[in-house]
Amino acid sequence: MYDTFLKRASELHSSDEPFAAATVVRCERPTSGKPGDRAIISKDGKLSGWIGGGCAQPIVIQEALKSLQDGVPRLIRVSPTAGADPVDGITGYTMMCHSGGTLDIFIEPVLPKLHLVIFGRSPVAQTLAKLAKVMSYRVSIIAPEESRNIKASPQTSIVVATQGEDDEGALEQALSIEAPYLAFVASNKKWEAVRTYLREKGFQDQRLNTVRVPAGLDIGASSPEEIAVSILAQVIQERRKSHAPEMPKLPVIEPAQAKDPVCGMMVNIATAKYNSDYDNRKVFFCCAHCKSSFDKDPGKFMSAAT
Repeated sequence: MYDTFLKRASELHSSDEPFAAATVVRCERPTSGKPGDRAIISKDGKLSGWIGGGCAQPIVIQEALKSLQDGVPRLIRVSPTAGADPVDGITGYTMMCHSGGTLDIFIEPVLPKLHLVIFGRSPVAQTLAKLAKVMSYRVSIIAPEESRNIKASPQTSIVVATQGEDDEGALEQALSIEAPYLAFVASNKKWEAVRTYLREKGFQDQRLNTVRVPAGLDIGASSPEEIAVSILAQVIQERRKSHAPEMPKLPVIEPAQAKDPVCGMMVNIATAKYNSDYDNRKVFFCCAHCKSSFDKDPGKFMSAAT
């Protein structure tokens, strides 16, 4: 199972897909999940692996999707007495399964590396690439005369640091890439001249207004090293504005859920194995026992749920 976990994690990491890793770190019997059990939750809410039965899985998926949104790991406890004795740092959920038991599960988001695309080979471009690699960014350096397809994502930032070497051509390429951050290393005077050219090429002011000129925060930078620092600081600042850590909102999908009327467990509708028809609608259950209890006296449970 561990090999399967590593293989799935490697596949998602190689394709720059965000995912969350869930690991059982503690249990109190009886539980089907045991310490060391692991699962991967992808951004669409699909769980691969094992961290326990039907009661724990919807909770883990829910918390995993939250971790992909805010980039923050979390420790959760699924227990019959979750609300009776709260523990600082642990989010408690009530174990609704009849088997009882307690599971402590650590959930960690694994997010793609931030991607810095640099146009140019100027001293600023070279220094910026070195600093970005120190910060564990994925760096792509593009010479002005090159033309290649860049796979942009919400984690992509673009800096045009050509500094006189085909600025116009580099900006044409950069503007064709949809990225949340685009900066041009130049003076305002230089930018106005290049902007006129880009307008003639058909770029609208709405798009041109997204270019940050001069690039970087105003810290009085003058040397290539200082300018590179100011640019990276601005990249970090822009990302921090929306979400912490340096991650924009990810396109995760919240799975549709329904409440099991027997035990009160929230069930993922798309993956629920047990359901019954009642009053011209579907009722979903976390396990066969709940479905059997419901089918014997559906009115009892539906009246209690309303």
